[in-house]
Amino acid sequence: MSNFEIGFLGYYNSELGLTPVERYFVGGDGIAQGQLDGREVVGLRGYENNSLSDIDGGAIYNKFQLELRYSITDKPSASIYTLGFLEAGNSYDNFSDFNPFKLKRSAGLGVRIFMPAFGLLGIDFAHGFDPLPGLENTINPQKSGWQTHFIIGRQF
Repeated sequence: MSNFEIGFLGYYNSELGLTPVERYFVGGDGIAQGQLDGREVVGLRGYENNSLSDIDGGAIYNKFQLELRYSITDKPSASIYTLGFLEAGNSYDNFSDFNPFKLKRSAGLGVRIFMPAFGLLGIDFAHGFDPLPGLENTINPQKSGWQTHFIIGRQF
């Protein structure tokens, strides 16, 4: 499966600018964690939750995803499959910062179990290859490294 996403927040009045709520927060497993500001959580496995966006969120994001699945069993009581994936994406504050090719990249493996009584359950192990925002130009940039993500009740 392949997927491409892009999001853009605009405004009608340049004096007021962008709304302070309903921003894009990129990174992590993509599961919303009880925030009440209408944020759009965009998962990018291999990085911690919301780590690729500013504290206030981004106004623009893009994400590329490639996933290969291998079915282990297709029984009606439980279907199980493994997967490998490549992802890349980023969050930007405005169009002057936007560069669709300046992406944070990750790759990993996962397992999914679908049971009709519980829905979809899964676990992913992903490696983020690039430094976190704000640390790219330091002497010893800290890369995201390996992250574990739990997936509950959502499809690709």
